[in-house]
Amino acid sequence: MDKRQDADTSTATVASGAGAPFSSKYTPMYAVLALLPMLVLTAGGAGETGVLAWTVVLMVLFAVCSPLRDGVPGRVIAFLAGAVSLCIAGTGLMTDLLSGSGDRAATSIASMTTAREVAWFAGVGGLLVVLIVVSFIRQMAREERSHLIRGLSHSVLDGVALIAASGWMFLPDYMALPDAGADNTAMIASAIVVALLFVGLSVASNWWMAEADPDEHAIRPWIGIVVLPTLLSGVLVPIAAVLASIA
Repeated sequence: MDKRQDADTSTATVASGAGAPFSSKYTPMYAVLALLPMLVLTAGGAGETGVLAWTVVLMVLFAVCSPLRDGVPGRVIAFLAGAVSLCIAGTGLMTDLLSGSGDRAATSIASMTTAREVAWFAGVGGLLVVLIVVSFIRQMAREERSHLIRGLSHSVLDGVALIAASGWMFLPDYMALPDAGADNTAMIASAIVVALLFVGLSVASNWWMAEADPDEHAIRPWIGIVVLPTLLSGVLVPIAAVLASIA
């Protein structure tokens, strides 16, 4: 009888709301593992190409295995928004648009920091506005509007995660700032802040995993939770780069 109770207890510790094959308390560890290839690729000199490849992998994993109740249309919209964000981060189109607009305020900000980061922030701001409007319209168009707040929040969070992921494209630039003359103290301080915030998100994923309530047809939603801290942390990289460059 005692052995059976021990077995039941062991099973209970492994089970989680997202159906993960491990206890939710190990989720932060797996979240860190999702980030490691990003750091290794950058440190190994893979540059933006390597970072882009791993970012796309994480985005696809989240889009397929999202624990959020957003449905296929919502995930497609979120992934398209993330793809546009990647284009903004990886190309100079938005930078050229800002610098050629004749807006002195935008030009002065770009001269103080990095033009690509400024352009990315501007583009992401526009994407977030569009995402919120589209998500609201989708919820209003539903015949049955039950769980309206949950549906809207899940739809927005799906998009925010995939849009923020493109911020990792600036990691090579950020790590090269000391060679460009950035203040070492500012670099260390910004790196510590980014690390602490990522740790905070990773620790929070423990509760996300345990309390997740994914759709019954969701495909391995625990994978989506594991990669979510890395995706959300992408926005921290350009912020850290801007702060370190103006310090």
